[in-house]
Amino acid sequence: MKHQPKVPHRLFAETQMGIVTRFGDWFHTTTDQIEEFVPGLLENIELVELIRAAQAWVKSADSLSMILLLGLLLVVDPIIAAIITLVFHGLWYLYKSSFVTVSLNTVMEFLYKDGTQLMLSLVVISYLGVVGQYSAAGIGLLFFFLFKLGLLKKLWDKVYPNLINGSLTLNDRVLKMVILRYSMQQDVAPDEIKQMEQEIADLATLRKKKK
Repeated sequence: MKHQPKVPHRLFAETQMGIVTRFGDWFHTTTDQIEEFVPGLLENIELVELIRAAQAWVKSADSLSMILLLGLLLVVDPIIAAIITLVFHGLWYLYKSSFVTVSLNTVMEFLYKDGTQLMLSLVVISYLGVVGQYSAAGIGLLFFFLFKLGLLKKLWDKVYPNLINGSLTLNDRVLKMVILRYSMQQDVAPDEIKQMEQEIADLATLRKKKK
C-alpha cells in the first residue's frame, strides 16, 4: 500500500497500482499523478470527492437501469421493459463517461445507495404483486439481483474489449472525465491530458501482468 487516506467508511485505498474502492472498482492513477498532470486541482478538491464522484458514475449504469425498469414495469409489458432495460444498461455502461457532469454528482451518489435502490424496488415490486402483476414483479426481482450482484457489469466487461478500441478501461475513462470536469470548474484545466492517459494505461497494463 502506498498510503491509506482517511476516508469516511474507507471508500477507497491507494496502492502503487492505483486506487481501488470498497466496491472493488479500480482506477489506475495515483494522487501524485493527478497532482503532476492537473496542478492545483487537489488544493481545491479533495481526492475523496473525485473518487466518490467517479464511483457514483461507475455505478450509474445499474442504478439508472433499475429505476428505468421499475418505471417501465408499471406501464408496459414486462418483456418489453426487460429488453429496453438491457439495451439501456449496455449503452450507458459503455458510454457513461460522456455524460459525466459535476452538477449531477450528488444525484448519482444518492441513486446508487443500497437504501435508495432497495426502497424503490420494494415499493414498486410489492405493488405489482398486490395488483396481480406477478410476471412484472418477478422480472423486477430478477433484475434487482442482477444489478446487485453486478452480473450484467461482468457481461459487458467481457464484451467491451471487442467493441471499443482504446487503452483506458471504462472506469478510468470515467475518472478522467471527472478530473477534467472538476479542473474546468476550478479553472485549472490540465495541459498534458494525453500523457496522463498514457500513465493510466501503463498502470492498468502493469496490474494485469501481476495478476
